[in-house]
Amino acid sequence: MRDVATKAHEKIVVNGKSVVTAPTHVHIGFDEAHVLHELKHYLPSQTPIKDFIHHNTLHGFQHLKFYDAIFKAGKIFGYQITLQLTEFRELHKIGRIKTAVLDKVLRDKKGADAPAWKEKLLTKDYDTAVPARIGALRANWRSQYKIDLDAAVHPLLFRVLCSYLDQGISLWRFPVKTKSFLGALREMERNSFSSFFKTKRAKQLLLSGNCQLPDLLKIVVGKPEYYEQYLFDQQFSHQGWSGIAAAIEDMPQTLLDRRDISLHDLIVFELLLEIDALDFHVGKNWEPLCNRVTAPPLDLFADVPSSELQEVFILWQDAFEWSYYDEVLSGIAANKKRQQPAPTVKSFQAVFCIDERECSLRRHVEAMDPQAETLGSPGFFTVEFFFQPENGQFYEKLCPAPVTPKYLIKETQSNEVRPHELLYTEKTNTLLPGFLSTLTLGFVSAVQLFLNQFRPKMSPAISNAFTHMHHHSVLSIENKNWTTARTTCKSASRWRK
Repeated sequence: MRDVATKAHEKIVVNGKSVVTAPTHVHIGFDEAHVLHELKHYLPSQTPIKDFIHHNTLHGFQHLKFYDAIFKAGKIFGYQITLQLTEFRELHKIGRIKTAVLDKVLRDKKGADAPAWKEKLLTKDYDTAVPARIGALRANWRSQYKIDLDAAVHPLLFRVLCSYLDQGISLWRFPVKTKSFLGALREMERNSFSSFFKTKRAKQLLLSGNCQLPDLLKIVVGKPEYYEQYLFDQQFSHQGWSGIAAAIEDMPQTLLDRRDISLHDLIVFELLLEIDALDFHVGKNWEPLCNRVTAPPLDLFADVPSSELQEVFILWQDAFEWSYYDEVLSGIAANKKRQQPAPTVKSFQAVFCIDERECSLRRHVEAMDPQAETLGSPGFFTVEFFFQPENGQFYEKLCPAPVTPKYLIKETQSNEVRPHELLYTEKTNTLLPGFLSTLTLGFVSAVQLFLNQFRPKMSPAISNAFTHMHHHSVLSIENKNWTTARTTCKSASRWRK
């Protein structure tokens, strides 16, 4: 943890040798800005599904060597980073991990000790349970107060987040969407007959504006040296929601219908809900959690010491990977011998987006039709742009996430009335039309569902890339200036009609 001061290394004598110990740490308080930055660094950077998404959940450990990184991540977050020991042994038993390869790995890495290590890999019993560091502190709510705060808080928290961030899917719109997340909740709390809270204290804290993180953490946690560990525990109990809130805070343009949310505001609201749940279930006289915790705060990101079990996993993993080495190279060599020269007369050409599936699809097409030619290209064909279909309310970003579009392209003159499913009309949400549509359209949709199992066909409800624009439409380029595009893309609402 970074909110600590490091003392000098100390020397001790062990078996007549001078040994330098790891530095000791002294906690000096809570650095809110630093902790929020660290949370964002390790949370998944999840943007809305409409965008290109490629995220490495271990990106916070990329500065480390492979095995050091995965074992450290496994210890901190409880990730399962290799196959289980029983699975490795079963793969060896059925021949997918070859004995000759395993023996070579052991000879190369362990030399004369290879037989002893092989015995450990094949037969020795190990306790493979690795308790995660994250979650250990908040687990004390159950042991000390007999309350599951996640079960008490998460259902309401997730419903509020879903409603606030909704992009038009919900039947009922969020009543206040022009203010920040906390500002909207404060206005709703002030002007509604109902409340987000069951008790008075959390409501008063929200309405008074006295929602500083250190103040709320003092109520819930008590001791500043535990604050960072508690927030990591809390936010990684729902890292998906926390990750998307942090991503939207840093890249608000990822939402078509903008929302002003931050990781800070999410944490504040969750702490208020925790205070409310504790007041309601335990009573107002409960103590902060760490008044009852005797264990010192954990250094969540301290190095993970090596162990024999880690070495066993490393040896198994190396043997597993090397077992496929010769097979893969042999397959590539055999395929290269079978390659035919490019056809002079092509039956057709097909262009595929470069991704994980592209190569296997292209090879299959070429194997089925030797006269076909397949090509690979970035999915946006190196033209980075926003696109607005005719009568569309928003602009779609059609390029990878790190790329800033230079162009705005609009569709006009399609002269097409796009079909709609009667079942998805807003009138079905009202009382009488909703009742009548259930008796009529509901029966028809049930029949269609049955028929589609045997005769699938396209319908307006199916996402189809070819219906994004009409082939007789006219495309107009609204913006070609790079400087203007960089400024304008930060506020896509300026480009709306």
